[in-house]
Amino acid sequence: MLEHFRELSFSLDLVAFLATIALHLVKTNRNIIRLYAIQSLMVASFLLLVGIAEGSRGFLFVALLTLCIKVIIAPLFFSRLVRRYGSRFTVNNYLSTPWTLIVLMGLVFFSYSQVFLPLGMLVPEAYGVFPLNLALIFVSIFMLINRRGAFSQMIGILSLENSILLLATFIGIHQPIALEMGIVFDVVIWMIIAQVFISMIYRQFGSLNVTKMKNLTEE
Repeated sequence: MLEHFRELSFSLDLVAFLATIALHLVKTNRNIIRLYAIQSLMVASFLLLVGIAEGSRGFLFVALLTLCIKVIIAPLFFSRLVRRYGSRFTVNNYLSTPWTLIVLMGLVFFSYSQVFLPLGMLVPEAYGVFPLNLALIFVSIFMLINRRGAFSQMIGILSLENSILLLATFIGIHQPIALEMGIVFDVVIWMIIAQVFISMIYRQFGSLNVTKMKNLTEE
């Protein structure tokens, strides 16, 4: 039973990692939304799996809450933004696709290097997946750096939050259920703030491409 749990949890983790890698390569906002939904679905599924394995109703509730907010509500919210602003949301990278892939490969190799070996040995039960989750975090951070558009960077922030949650759960850092619920609801508040922020950026700069925001403007 434990072996099946580990195999299934690793499969969910791997799909989340591949979805995060694909976030760097897709060229349309709708595909970015779909990939974020897939990543969030893997997070919700993993929380559900942990809840079943540990018999924790709290984890089951957080998994359901994550499913509703991150897999259903958030993608609908982002789709609404895409319909509103359309082509103003850019999905270009600073680096070309070959260079992006090279950097991503380097981040993965770095995560599996001897640098983080002592950290992985601190949690033997998660030793095999620790580097993969660490790479997931690095890849999400790189999305914030490499993407030109404000919308893509928004998704990058939420992807990073998912990555940290996966790593913390894999290594057994269980927060109180109230805190877990608070983190999920923070995503809702963040989406509301993001909508206001994007509207202000577009009104001020006439663009949502961050490369055009080098100089402050006055009303």
